[in-house]
Amino acid sequence: MNAELMHTILVVDDEKVIRDGCSRLLSREGYHVLTAVNGQEALEMLTREPVDLILCDLVMPVMGAFEVLEEVKSKYPEVPLIIITGHGTVSNTMEAMKKGAYDFITKPFRADHMALVLKRAVEKQTLERRARDLQEAQAQNLYDLAMEKSRIRSIINCMADGVMVTNRELEIVLHNPAFTRLFELPSGFEEPAALTDCLRDDHLREGLGAILHPGDGDPGLMSRELHLEGRHLQALSAPVPGLNGQVLGTVTVFQDITNFKQMDEMKSSFVQMVSHELRSPVASIKQLVTVILEGLAGELAEKQRELLSRAQLKLQSLLDLINDLLDVAKIESGHAFQQQIPLQLGEVVEQTVALLRPRAESHRVLLEVALPPELPLIHADPRCMEELLTNLISNAIHYSPDGGKVTVAALSHGDYLEVLVRDGGVGIEAEELPKIFDKFYRVKHPKTRQVIGTGLGLAIVKGIVESHRGSIEVESEPGVGTTFRVLLPAVQ
Repeated sequence: MNAELMHTILVVDDEKVIRDGCSRLLSREGYHVLTAVNGQEALEMLTREPVDLILCDLVMPVMGAFEVLEEVKSKYPEVPLIIITGHGTVSNTMEAMKKGAYDFITKPFRADHMALVLKRAVEKQTLERRARDLQEAQAQNLYDLAMEKSRIRSIINCMADGVMVTNRELEIVLHNPAFTRLFELPSGFEEPAALTDCLRDDHLREGLGAILHPGDGDPGLMSRELHLEGRHLQALSAPVPGLNGQVLGTVTVFQDITNFKQMDEMKSSFVQMVSHELRSPVASIKQLVTVILEGLAGELAEKQRELLSRAQLKLQSLLDLINDLLDVAKIESGHAFQQQIPLQLGEVVEQTVALLRPRAESHRVLLEVALPPELPLIHADPRCMEELLTNLISNAIHYSPDGGKVTVAALSHGDYLEVLVRDGGVGIEAEELPKIFDKFYRVKHPKTRQVIGTGLGLAIVKGIVESHRGSIEVESEPGVGTTFRVLLPAVQ
């Protein structure tokens, strides 16, 4: 038997022949055997080293089995005690069994019978120890779980944002005070509570249901904005994963963004007001410079004409910036597009290309148009479509410093109309692609340092596309070129 698995048995008997016989027999069976002459010596031995099982003679001088049994049950309840008795003391043996003895062996005993009884006793003790270990582990796990739950609830309760956790039945099983404050709910409502009793937003409930039952796809994050009587909330929802990829519920964080919305509106109003107030005087100054350059205020010297020409270019750049700022402010306020009519985009493409062809020629860029004979109509604002195409084509021309070709194409895809603007210019690095639609962001390249711009063109393009329920994508490779792809819904 393995030393780590060897069990220790204490044999207590006043007869030396019994002690020696048990020692030989049990040692062959793989047990570690200790012996004691009487009960008192056995109890002293128990205080010095652990014992797994006790074989105790019923009647002994000094202290017998009854006294030993009483002490063992009191101090070592996990140690089984087996009585060794003669045939004439069976009634006393039964009394010992009633008081807690595990079993008994009668003298003279057979080796196989003793081995079987001891094996059962050891197995019983092993099972009881395992059961105790499992109970202790379970108690510890329950304690740890309770502590973790208390810690999580304490953290959630201290959060300024509202937190809501639901189960698979869309019942609220956990929330914090910020959640009840945002939705003006009773502070002590009981959990679980039906989601429909607390939130009236059908789209949010549908989104949470889609997270719980994602179908073939993976459950993902959901973000949406809620409007509650003059307040704006941003809700971010995510699944609560379980075993085997099963979704156990959802967790949603609600952030009050009312102040951010108000600040954004104030910023847009300020930019719009300042830009509007600047445009008129700048346009007047540019007009006066033009009058002087045309000689209507008298003859000009060559140096004067050169300086005024430079001033006219700077004024035009300033006017372009002011106009772009106004466009961005209108897009952000939602008041930029008032006239969306059925529009033949091919005509707008041809007109825009015709206007920009002289600019392309001055940059030694070949400007090509590829349009099919028929294109579906789209609902769009003509001025906005012209601005969209102008920005995309102008960028393609400016960022092709070594000449090359810019292609403008349109394709029909059933429910959508696709517009492509492709150039063979310097291209855009992969890490810069996510930033090109940000306001005032400009791609940096040694060959395009001379390109003058505000960094608002692509932000305006994205705003126009999204306001027309479309989408825009960009593909680029440094040194090869860039392709902008715009999808707009066709008129059904």
